Amino acid sequence: MAKFTSEQLQKGRTRFLDGHRDIKARIDALTQQEADALGITLEHLREIETMRELRDVAHIKNIDSQELFWSYLADTAAELGEMLERRDAAEKRALGI
Repeated sequence: MAKFTSEQLQKGRTRFLDGHRDIKARIDALTQQEADALGITLEHLREIETMRELRDVAHIKNIDSQELFWSYLADTAAELGEMLERRDAAEKRALGI
């Protein structure tokens, strides 16, 4: 499976939030007090909640959440296509197909 840098992951989350202003507002409204109650940093809480929201959007759209996230990571449709091809090839190898 793909390994992404923390910068790439942040780019994907930022692009997702930029396209969903209502979700971004909810994420931005999270507080340090909420993070402290969970024993995590506010940044980590925001990352977790962003990915949860992305999963929910994918569910509503009836699409794979990984593919949706990768669509925000990729800079072009061709790059996304390559990522999906590599994933599909890895899955086939794992299944012995």
